[in-house]
Amino acid sequence: MRTSYVRAISVLTILLLALIPTISLTTPAASAATTARIFVDPASIVNETKVPGGNIIVYVKIADVPASPGAAGVQFKLEWNSTVLIGWKLEIEAGHFMDPAGVETAEGNLWIITKKIQPGYAEYAVTYYDVPAAKGRGTVPRSGSGTLAKITLNITSIGSTGLSLSEGDTIIADETATPLDRTLQNGFFDNRPAAPPPPSAHIYVDPDRVVDPALTPCHNFTIDVIIVNATDVYSYGFKLSFDPAILHIVDATVGGFFPPTAMFIVETDNNVGFVNFTVWLVPPELPVSGNGTLATITFHVEGLGPSALTLSDTALFDNTGSPLPHTTANSFFNNILLGQLYVDPPEIIDPTLLPPSWLNINITVDDVEDLYHYEFTLAYDTTILTCYGAIINADLNGIRPSGTITFNDGAGLVTVAVSFDPPASPVTTYTPLPLVTLLFQVDSIGWTNLDLENTSLTDSNGDPIPHEVGDGFFMTLIRDVAVTNVVANETQVYPGWPVSIDVTVENQGDMAETFDIEVYYDSNLIRTIPITSLPSNASTTVRIDWNTTGVPYCHNYTISAYIPPVPFELDTADNTFTDGGVKIRIPGDVNGDGAVNILDCIAASNSFGSTPTDPRWNRFCDINRDKKVNILDMIRISSNFGKHC
Repeated sequence: MRTSYVRAISVLTILLLALIPTISLTTPAASAATTARIFVDPASIVNETKVPGGNIIVYVKIADVPASPGAAGVQFKLEWNSTVLIGWKLEIEAGHFMDPAGVETAEGNLWIITKKIQPGYAEYAVTYYDVPAAKGRGTVPRSGSGTLAKITLNITSIGSTGLSLSEGDTIIADETATPLDRTLQNGFFDNRPAAPPPPSAHIYVDPDRVVDPALTPCHNFTIDVIIVNATDVYSYGFKLSFDPAILHIVDATVGGFFPPTAMFIVETDNNVGFVNFTVWLVPPELPVSGNGTLATITFHVEGLGPSALTLSDTALFDNTGSPLPHTTANSFFNNILLGQLYVDPPEIIDPTLLPPSWLNINITVDDVEDLYHYEFTLAYDTTILTCYGAIINADLNGIRPSGTITFNDGAGLVTVAVSFDPPASPVTTYTPLPLVTLLFQVDSIGWTNLDLENTSLTDSNGDPIPHEVGDGFFMTLIRDVAVTNVVANETQVYPGWPVSIDVTVENQGDMAETFDIEVYYDSNLIRTIPITSLPSNASTTVRIDWNTTGVPYCHNYTISAYIPPVPFELDTADNTFTDGGVKIRIPGDVNGDGAVNILDCIAASNSFGSTPTDPRWNRFCDINRDKKVNILDMIRISSNFGKHC
């Protein structure tokens, strides 16, 4: 057994590094003043079973308030996306932080200044009417940890939103009304379905078969282990097994899929018959995606006969150590011929082959010596295809042999028997040779197997030639996808305002389809959305959020969605759908007339101080989208005064 270790990282070093966290170092503990925290609990609710119509409960809590100076008042404002969650209830439960024993409530001294729940936010402020009296009873100053409020939110849609504590509206104050240092820890809600896993990579041995009678003992040959469709691979490993009586490994090297800085261990054992590869990256290297060679292996032929080249213990991991899905395919070596008789091409899937189209297939032989006679029956579904003819192809010298062909279309059978009698010559070939060409007409849409049955290959002595048989498959289906609707939830916005775009697509074909949707404003790509395995005759609607930050104003942008044609798609006219458009206004153009002037200022003045629940509310006066019209919006309007399209 031979093992290669690379990059001077010894097992001893690794063990020492692993042991470092267990070494106890006695040092004086440094004391540090704590900083108070206001936080959302739980910090994260990620659950796709939380569907519209249900609700969630979160708590706003306080912790690590120092005893000196302590707290005499607390205020917070918690905000969220009201298209995903709607505020329903704000409750102050018994035992809350500001009055855990209920003493101040009983004395009528707890002053709840505001306790407000709105569609997009909750606001709460509390102190005491008489702080000295609360201090005399030992309630003030408040310190330590506790709960401020319980908030119930109704779920209105599928999406995600932060549960964000407002920096300017979340305050802890002491009895002198001096703010305390504090940190804020926000929450998060997401009920979107989990993202689909990355597509499965495929690891295979190339070539998939090595059949060559010239590879006798003392000859060498090389194979590669290849990966395709890889996504974010940070380490990989595999074992390749072989028959040590037939093959030995003389060289095994890491391929070029990873950069040269990759670490690796290669272990070979020609007694048992395997090679192990373990290869990994180290920071600052980034994960690798795409296609490439994992390993190159050179074999020395030791004996005659077959040997499977079998992959096992394959593993792919990302940079978090999570396994990545993948499939594998093995190879095969043989230096004693094993003939092949198969349908060529082995698979025909073509929606353009509609009735009454014509197609040809070959019955092909490979890796045979002294082939004198062959027979086979091809079976097919006669409701899908009709065989109208067959041609016996010439030998290697261009002479056509004699034979018989029998058609039984009622049963879906074609039977062929051919001998290479003089002047034709028996065939020896190590490359594919078409023996018979069959002509079919398509009768109807559908699929059928093309099965080779009762096959026989014999040499000029009448001895059977061992061989493998490969069947075929035919299918003609309509492949057609379409964009049937595009709807934006906004028709006019300011730059930076989000626009939700719903795109409906339909699979109008006969098989499940995987494809991408490209969504544009004018000719600018907003986002590409993958659709996986949409069933035949099914439709789905997906939503994207267009961030209009940086999009020039004074334009009416056309929103469209496009599906690149799937293979063999004939009807592509409905692969594009265009919406009416979204206009980007100048910030402060309240009335949408293309100019910021006195009319907009008057409109904003009339809406000053309003929130979305007020009858005076005009959302185009709320330039910064903080759900209230105040001096911040007036400044933005005045800064654009006089601008026009």
